[in-house]
Amino acid sequence: MLPHSTEKPLSYTCKRKPTGIEFYMGKRALLFIFLVVICLGCSERFSHTVQQVPPPAQISTTIPDYSDSTIRIAAGAHYGRSRLHRFFYGEHYRKAWTTPVEVRVLDIGKEKGGLTPTQQGGSRQTLNLRLEDKKGREYVLRSVDKEPASVMPQWMQKSYIANIARDATSATHPYASLTVPAMADAIGIYSVEPELVYIPHDPRLGKYMDTFGGVMAMLERRPDGEQTDVARFGYAQDVKSTKSMLEHRLLSNNSKVDARFFLRSRLFDMLLGDWSRHEGNWRWAEFEGDSTTVYRAVPRDRDNIYYRLNDAIIPWLFMRTKLKEQFQTFRSEIHNVESLNKSGRNLDELLLAELTLQDWEEIADSIRSELTDQIIESSLRALPDTIYKLTARPIINRLESRRDDLRATARKYYKALAREVNIVGTDKQESFLVEVLPEERVRVQVYELSKKGDRQQLLYDRTFLESETKKLDLYGLDGDDVLHVNGNRKPKIKISLYGGAGDDSYAVHAQESRLGKSIYIEDSSYRNTYQLDKYTSTKANDKPAATIFDGTGWLLRYYLD
Repeated sequence: MLPHSTEKPLSYTCKRKPTGIEFYMGKRALLFIFLVVICLGCSERFSHTVQQVPPPAQISTTIPDYSDSTIRIAAGAHYGRSRLHRFFYGEHYRKAWTTPVEVRVLDIGKEKGGLTPTQQGGSRQTLNLRLEDKKGREYVLRSVDKEPASVMPQWMQKSYIANIARDATSATHPYASLTVPAMADAIGIYSVEPELVYIPHDPRLGKYMDTFGGVMAMLERRPDGEQTDVARFGYAQDVKSTKSMLEHRLLSNNSKVDARFFLRSRLFDMLLGDWSRHEGNWRWAEFEGDSTTVYRAVPRDRDNIYYRLNDAIIPWLFMRTKLKEQFQTFRSEIHNVESLNKSGRNLDELLLAELTLQDWEEIADSIRSELTDQIIESSLRALPDTIYKLTARPIINRLESRRDDLRATARKYYKALAREVNIVGTDKQESFLVEVLPEERVRVQVYELSKKGDRQQLLYDRTFLESETKKLDLYGLDGDDVLHVNGNRKPKIKISLYGGAGDDSYAVHAQESRLGKSIYIEDSSYRNTYQLDKYTSTKANDKPAATIFDGTGWLLRYYLD
């Protein structure tokens, strides 16, 4: 048993108090109040570390033996603040952070047959250390504690504002990610499987010892490259980054994303209250078909599930500014599903555009039936025993409530995405066929085109309801695309066609109707052909935005690592 750290949390003494000022009500006033409170609160400067145990006075150069060793430490003793501080800034999950737990000590010489550190990584707030076993398989150590000040300008990184941003990490549950794998297995989605470990001041860490020695971390298999031995990643031949997946999706038309599988993961995100689903928090398992590569989503980074922020005056003021409206406290119901999904919206709009309300309801009902009370309870048992007793029951109750309401949640977010839909081609040749149908419906199909211009594989097919959708934007991107609209009536949906690069062909065929009143076309003035009715609006644009011109330009819409 290694000794318990005797490091004491830092204490801070405020030297100034804010003066009374009259403010106008409104978002700017609330932001001003918030900034005044935190900026005038103190003039000291701070430094931070994610280490739970400081280095010893002298580190031995001999190879240590950590067989069966454990250590009892708290994930973040520095989150234990005064009653006054908690009154203003919130209780959050401070007890979970400050309560010591027993953690297995990592022996990198024996773990997974022996691991070798290869490089430091990390994005935004979490420190990562990559390791490799003797067969070249990669693992990653992710620090449990965070350092949000690292994303701030350098002059702010030791400021009081940085200290408050760091303190807000206590709104996250330090061990939440341990509860995910069992629930993910139950509903049939992929997931990483984190294990809680302590990284000692081990000389085998080499140049990484000063940064990672003394750190509590999650050890995970890194979802990248060949994963044929990992069931949790579908035994995939290759797992790729979001950037690689999107490049394949947008630059050629021989790939597709399993949209229903992705939706299953996204509804699970909403169930967990995971508001951080930006592009960097996904990997993509690749499977080769006869003529098409299929990608299935691999979620990672569950640091922000079960979030608990809005429980004191300062967080309340901050949330009123709507600067980070996705920072939703984990409650029994979702108050604003669009805000919760703000960071994932870009991917959702592209990858879920083919799914109907029936798809969403079927998958929501499936998750609701598969995620039983017993599975939720057993999943939370993955927390350390003391932490389970402190935090599990409210989380279980809220998970069960959100699960029971999942169909309604799915319907709300579906309707939000259905209002305006982007149908995006690739840099190859495609045929876009829009049919205005009776009963207030519009069908869109996209086909792969041969070099001779013949329709081949069907790439997209969805019928839209005019009661749900107000705008359809079709983007051909590069390639010589064909975009045709047919119908006998004027639809209520506004339909816009953007051919992008290449020599594109447009046609609007109407039989004694004003179909073209709802059609808008934009393309360059070069080498395109048009067969339009007199009502169709067209605009020549020889300097289009990069984000609508071709696949490479469309990639600029995303946060890509």
